[in-house]
Amino acid sequence: MKKRYFIIVVLLLLHFAACKNFLETTPMDALSPENYYETEAQLRSALAGVYDRMGRPQTFGDQMLGRMGLEGDEGYYARSSTRVGVAVYSTEPSDARIANNWEHWYEGINRANFLLANADKVEMDETELAAIKGEALFLRAFYHLMLVNNWGAVPLMLEPIRSADQTVAPRVPAREVYEQILADMKQAEGMVKSISAIGHGGRVSKSAVRGILARVCLYMAGEPINDSSKYAEARAWAKKVIDPAPEDGFQHDLNPSYQHVFINMCQDRYDIKESIWEVEFYGNSADAFQENGRVGSNNGIAYSGEDDAYGYSYGFLQITGRLWHLYEDAASLLSADERREWAIAPYRITGTPAVEIPFTVAQIYERTSGKWRRELELVEPKNKNAGPINFPLLRFSDVLLMFAEADNMVTQTPSNEAIEAVNRVRRRAYGKQLPQESVRMVQVTNGGTGYTSAPTVTIIGGDGTGAVGKAFVNANGAVTRVKITAEGMNYATPPLVVLTGGGGSGAEAIALLSKRQTSNPDLTEDQTATQESFQELIEDERARELCFETLRKSDLIRWGKFMINMKRIENDFVNGDFPVPRASSGTAYGVLSFRNASPRDMLWPFSPREMALNRGLTPQNPGW
Repeated sequence: MKKRYFIIVVLLLLHFAACKNFLETTPMDALSPENYYETEAQLRSALAGVYDRMGRPQTFGDQMLGRMGLEGDEGYYARSSTRVGVAVYSTEPSDARIANNWEHWYEGINRANFLLANADKVEMDETELAAIKGEALFLRAFYHLMLVNNWGAVPLMLEPIRSADQTVAPRVPAREVYEQILADMKQAEGMVKSISAIGHGGRVSKSAVRGILARVCLYMAGEPINDSSKYAEARAWAKKVIDPAPEDGFQHDLNPSYQHVFINMCQDRYDIKESIWEVEFYGNSADAFQENGRVGSNNGIAYSGEDDAYGYSYGFLQITGRLWHLYEDAASLLSADERREWAIAPYRITGTPAVEIPFTVAQIYERTSGKWRRELELVEPKNKNAGPINFPLLRFSDVLLMFAEADNMVTQTPSNEAIEAVNRVRRRAYGKQLPQESVRMVQVTNGGTGYTSAPTVTIIGGDGTGAVGKAFVNANGAVTRVKITAEGMNYATPPLVVLTGGGGSGAEAIALLSKRQTSNPDLTEDQTATQESFQELIEDERARELCFETLRKSDLIRWGKFMINMKRIENDFVNGDFPVPRASSGTAYGVLSFRNASPRDMLWPFSPREMALNRGLTPQNPGW
């Protein structure tokens, strides 16, 4: 490992910026380790420094959000100029993004180790001290998880690095690293606070520890470790999140609205029932705090104009036809599965002022990810590359799906409890927890002519109330889209959409209702007939529910399906199994990631510089 982070020894020239709702301590500078850990404030500042590594540009603050190929078969890096790099599975061991990611996880581990080695020097409330130590212990384990999951056998660092002369840190077999991760997380579970006591998802809670323990056990149960005994442990940890003991738990539940899970993140609102653990970001770089990230800027709906109401987004991730076809109603603009039109952008944005233009059903591969929409940000002015949107590391729906998968492997047949866990996720997806029918979309059937400004949208009739729309007009004077800003409720029939004013005429549109009353999201007998059919359903459900949350590549690897699925997408592009754009459309380069993918990509390489500085970092990973 690089000498420069052997030397850090927490001289606190580190940037100990505070997370919103986590700490509001002032960074401490230029103190030696033996003198630094003297007060509770210093200890909390040091803990903020451990958390800090998650939100840096080299990790979840930028690079991992669409620029490191973590999406697997869900999408592709939408930059025609990028022909090499980890984002398109064509890189070399010296890849800077890979090397920097490695470095930052180990920096976080070393910060945690210094805290754990010195925390007992501080005189403070024992419960509070235990919680701080538990959070640091868990974060050390989580950072090791990020390393072993992406590099395989890696050095296991359980003591602080105090000297630049420590230049041999041997690789430890992946199984042993995982076992240490389990041991650390299990110890932390008894030390950290409940999520109700913390009050938000920005800190490590008992629920977060238990949910991530379920994830660790599933990683160990799958490839390449293949320890099937861990399925039972994964089931038990997930169960503790779903049905916690009254004395130490908090009753999690799904937000009734899938889209509001992400609206909350965009607007700095915590929903600890659903969103259990998040990487926190703050502000727009307009003040002294630099804890902002590129959630939405990287992985939102693409927009390169200057309308500050929307905010700039690179739209790095465009979807695959296979993801689109996992949802119901692939031939329709509106799916009964309400996740699709939120997880996948239903429109593109262009111009200043911004105009929304809806995609057609044929424009599948041109759609970007849509979960994190910068127009929802409340902090103004919007910075091109810096925003306050949080990023989810663990949601309750993920826990329900992990429980179902683990239970299915343990019982070897779909149990009623596992089926119900999946059905809970699906019922929310189909709007079954929301009141009656709403207006989900308005389809413009005639753009009209002569509009110099957006006409007023009035939605009347249908026996319902509350639907509100906003019209957009292009430079040619036609209405391009009517956006539903409030869906309303209790509609029995499609209401009338009336467009008035704006200086033009002839624009017409129709309302499309949700399908909550007519759809049936519950699993069929065929889907739950066998262990294999249920497992396949869960794999698809994880893509529908959790797409673009950096989990898919790891899921495919542990299921032994990474190469199979990547080559399926390549085949889609080459043979047109799904509607693939023509080369002239500018998205044909999307095949690169899937064509380039090979078995070596299941693990990232060690950089040559790391291997030169750490003589124990051999051999290089296969294929590199």
